[in-house]
Amino acid sequence: MSQVDLVIKNGTVVTPGGIISAGIAIKDGKIAAIMDNDLLPEAEKTINATGKHVLPGIIDPHVHYGYKHPIEDAMQGDTEAAAAGGVTTFGHFLRSYTKSPATVMENDKKVLEEKAIVDGFFHAMMVNEFIHDIPNCPEAGINSFKFLMGYKGPQAEAMGIVPIDDGVLYEGFRQIGELGRPAWAMVHAENIDISLVIRKKIEAEGRQDFPAWNDTRPRFVEEEAMRRAIFIAKVTNCPLYIVHCTIAETAQIIAEARAQGVEVIAETCPQYLTHSSEYPDPIFDKHPTLGNVNPPLRDKESNEKLWEGLRDGWIDVVASDYAPATLEQKGNDIWKAVMGVGNITEMILPVMLSEGVNKGRITLERLVEVCSYNPAKIFGLSDRKGKIAVGADADIVLVDLEKKVRVTADMLHCPHCDWTIYEGWDIKGWPTMTLVRGNVVMEDGNIVGKPGNAQYIPCNCK
Repeated sequence: MSQVDLVIKNGTVVTPGGIISAGIAIKDGKIAAIMDNDLLPEAEKTINATGKHVLPGIIDPHVHYGYKHPIEDAMQGDTEAAAAGGVTTFGHFLRSYTKSPATVMENDKKVLEEKAIVDGFFHAMMVNEFIHDIPNCPEAGINSFKFLMGYKGPQAEAMGIVPIDDGVLYEGFRQIGELGRPAWAMVHAENIDISLVIRKKIEAEGRQDFPAWNDTRPRFVEEEAMRRAIFIAKVTNCPLYIVHCTIAETAQIIAEARAQGVEVIAETCPQYLTHSSEYPDPIFDKHPTLGNVNPPLRDKESNEKLWEGLRDGWIDVVASDYAPATLEQKGNDIWKAVMGVGNITEMILPVMLSEGVNKGRITLERLVEVCSYNPAKIFGLSDRKGKIAVGADADIVLVDLEKKVRVTADMLHCPHCDWTIYEGWDIKGWPTMTLVRGNVVMEDGNIVGKPGNAQYIPCNCK
């Protein structure tokens, strides 16, 4: 009789602490043992990982599911894209602009459990009307609260986003500070008032070129907002998580804040490591509206400084800011275009392997740290997620560091995004199998997971 459900043998296991040759035994969705391959117990199924590196599943803590489609229609396809890229857990932002987080969560949790194929947790969006809900959210498993500093004016109105001011920021931070860790205030850091003044001038010039969007939101508007959020976090003793950092100054800002005793986390995204408006990919020449993303795609200096920040420990997390839309939805007017750079969740791991590990910018161990271990620890998931360890969920991704893939939009898995900013890129390093709690959900690029097996994971808020 088999002692365990599954063994993965002959692979190279990667953890933040090191790389070892070992086998993994899995029972009831959990990692039961990590041991020499010759000592693995009998199993109902065996996966031979010869030539593969075995990583903990990627945690993408920054996704906007149901962005331009009802979440009921989008959840399955969005999570299939995640699974294809080795993502086993996502962090979804509840669209709680006009409804309380608890109300939105009730619906989204039901949809997750019915239609997702990977596990997920939630963040709350904060506007003035629902600031009073903050103390009640941890009971529902939500410990992270996003404040949209960068939205006011035409884009906010189009999205139904209720603008906030520094008073909302202060009061929200104060309440989160009273909750204590692991609660986090999350901020989209851009000074929107300055940006709108610049935008008015550039839009009046009639520009429709890709760099125009970057020019409306220069680096200093992000730097100012980051420093302002850090200052308010300091006076309220509030743990702070800055989403999608894009600017070269990030490491210096974070280093100064930590030296002052501020607990601050910096997140960046693949697009800010690989793309710029200085030397745009051909896809942006053909479709300038694809460059409408907040914050914008910056410059080569920022690309390289962010890689350095990841390597040196000043940037803690890589996430996607997944916000898919079609070319038709993006339209032809850069000032009215839907925001976002599409299906990035599927490309986190390939980009980090190809542009990071295989080009010597970061180690495999560091990749695991910023893409799995750190997000789990930050959001109170580390008792189950983000690591290959006995007792943890068997969320695992097998990768082939030598596999070469030329990326095209039609090979990716998001059903409502018909383009990719990585069109035509030659990527070296690719995920070949994804397991969620011991169940194979992706194999050799084919989605084999079924809806109905995913779990909502409440964050540990104690």
